[in-house]
Amino acid sequence: MKLTIQGFILSLAVSVLFGCGGTSPADPTAIATPVAINGEKYLLADEPDGAIGVIEARDSAKDGEPVVIVGCIGGAANPWIEGRAAFTLLDASMAMVAEGADNEEGEICLDDCCAEERGKCTTLVKVVDGDGKLVAADSRQLLGVSADDTVVVSGTASKDASGNFTVLAQGVFVRR
Repeated sequence: MKLTIQGFILSLAVSVLFGCGGTSPADPTAIATPVAINGEKYLLADEPDGAIGVIEARDSAKDGEPVVIVGCIGGAANPWIEGRAAFTLLDASMAMVAEGADNEEGEICLDDCCAEERGKCTTLVKVVDGDGKLVAADSRQLLGVSADDTVVVSGTASKDASGNFTVLAQGVFVRR
């Protein structure tokens, strides 16, 4: 009996010191560390030919067809999809003005009064991998871009019956 009690105490001590070898429930407050993704494969070394503006692409691009568009990252108070390779692109012919400011032709504000007009000159760009899945890395780190940067995006047009227009980007050229 003495040996059994000693064996039990020893196994209890080992379990306390080293764990039971099982898995513990995930800590809901833990922050997942994103996997490092090499953004160079999504950056184009040369600017693609034949780029059209966002406004023209919204009107002429067909769902599932290749498209090359040019614009400025922006068109929203926060043009980023946090933690994902996606951003809002504003037609290069348009400029943003401060909320409440009077806007001239070619300018657009972030107020609700301009929401419909903004929708006609912006698009969502999603950088996708070879399987067509959204890259799980923040655009700013992945591509080294900032708000107001002018980019040329090469990808595939995605349009739905409601008129929503998105570009599934395979490559991005940043004008410097």
